[in-house]
Amino acid sequence: MKRVMTPFCCLCLVLLPLVAAAVPVTGTYQSTDYGPGNLLLTGRASTWRPGVNSGLPHVLHCQSWDGSALGTQWTVDCPTENSDFLVQDNRVNGNGTIVYTSTFLGGTFTFFPGGWPWGDGTGTLLTTTLITTVQYMMIGGVSTPVASVVNGNSSGVFVGGCHLTFVIANGAGMGETPYLSKPADYPTFLDGSCSPAPPEAQFGTWGTVITITMYIDCTVPAQPSTWNTVKALYD
Repeated sequence: MKRVMTPFCCLCLVLLPLVAAAVPVTGTYQSTDYGPGNLLLTGRASTWRPGVNSGLPHVLHCQSWDGSALGTQWTVDCPTENSDFLVQDNRVNGNGTIVYTSTFLGGTFTFFPGGWPWGDGTGTLLTTTLITTVQYMMIGGVSTPVASVVNGNSSGVFVGGCHLTFVIANGAGMGETPYLSKPADYPTFLDGSCSPAPPEAQFGTWGTVITITMYIDCTVPAQPSTWNTVKALYD
């Protein structure tokens, strides 16, 4: 008995490319701070920890920032660092830098629909590495942190198989407990269960995610298809 290709099935074949247009699109994309024509929003980040100034795990939460709202274009949720970061202290007589290298595993990412050139989609992160360079100087006889810069990279896989590489440069640390309290216009502290941290555990750091370069690779092996191949499915 032959299966009949109904008008509805024909319509599905016609509409399929339109539906697929929303999936991730191969290409290299940069953030708006690179200059005109770049549409990827810069962002803000928070990193939670269980103690006021120490403790594991560290949980990362990054969201796009359009100048007034968080998370309207993209979000990164819950890459987690379960072991102490590496520390390289380059200070001399209290002046100089300390470099912290953090390795986060897992987490998820989402690019929301909006007609963006890179499409949209969700996926799972693999490894995220952040290198934070903190500048110290002697103030009142105490070696005091006065500025920090964050560089980093992350990789992941979209649902459907496309690959993501996400690189940031020149991010800035803006605050840390117990010296300050995180402002409301930075991403929520997410705890080790990837839930909002309770009021009594609002501990961690926060800063900016800027100078972003994103590469999406959706390359797949060619699979030639003909009308006879499609038609055979219904014979």
